[in-house]
Amino acid sequence: MKNIVMLLFVILGMTTSTAQIKKASLSPRVMIKQQVGLANISLNYGQPNAKGRPVFGKLIPFGKLWRTGANSATKITFDQEVLIDKQLIPAGTYALYTIPQKKEWTIIIHKNSKLWGTAGYNKTNDLLRFKVPAMPLKEYSETLSINFENFHANGGDLVIKWEKTQVRIPVFVDSDALVFKQIEEKLMQNAKIANAQTYFDAAMFYYEKNKDLPKALSWFDKAIELRPQAFWYRYYRAELAFVLGNFTAAKQDAELSLKAAKANTASDYGYIAKCNLLLAKIADKL
Repeated sequence: MKNIVMLLFVILGMTTSTAQIKKASLSPRVMIKQQVGLANISLNYGQPNAKGRPVFGKLIPFGKLWRTGANSATKITFDQEVLIDKQLIPAGTYALYTIPQKKEWTIIIHKNSKLWGTAGYNKTNDLLRFKVPAMPLKEYSETLSINFENFHANGGDLVIKWEKTQVRIPVFVDSDALVFKQIEEKLMQNAKIANAQTYFDAAMFYYEKNKDLPKALSWFDKAIELRPQAFWYRYYRAELAFVLGNFTAAKQDAELSLKAAKANTASDYGYIAKCNLLLAKIADKL
């Protein structure tokens, strides 16, 4: 008898599945992955259209919790910790809720990312709440859009646009701290297995950040020792030597880099030009 009942359930399930009609969603799911600083961030949201309807204040009431999309709650995933509104957000997946108002929105990072819309929402599971100004859009946006803009080394803006309104949420990633950590792990603790590119990348980072320039110079030395044919290594060592006031060494490296760049089959005019400009600056100092 038990087997017969189980068989009936299986048949019923197959019948139900077969009877379903597949059709295109009017609010299709959007799934994007974006590198922001050194963090990888994923977004998953339902994308509705206005279809001639007034949206904020009407279709989406002011002062009410919104799933920030359609159907299941909008999800945002960080592969490492980030800062939003100066608050630390640990790596993980969260729901993105909002409360739109005419002049400002409340942004909510919610710990329960498995809800259908706002059903079952509990404020006690909010990780973070903060407010951002609501700004007018120059061009009408028929379709809800959530993406990233205004990238920089340490982050970018999460931007929500729909109808005539946009809000911007700055996301900060402490990329410098992550790079310093990589240098510590890959170079200082494992110097015996580090390759030329690792030394060069570390040297360039210290040089660009104006941190311990003699150490950066020693890493340029090691990179060139391991890969002497890389004329661009020599160019940047020449730049750093110039900054440190060692104009003779700077001239020698710039001339060697220029010669190698001219001989390169790829005809690297960029480095040829940079070497010539650097040599002109060096000439003024000698």
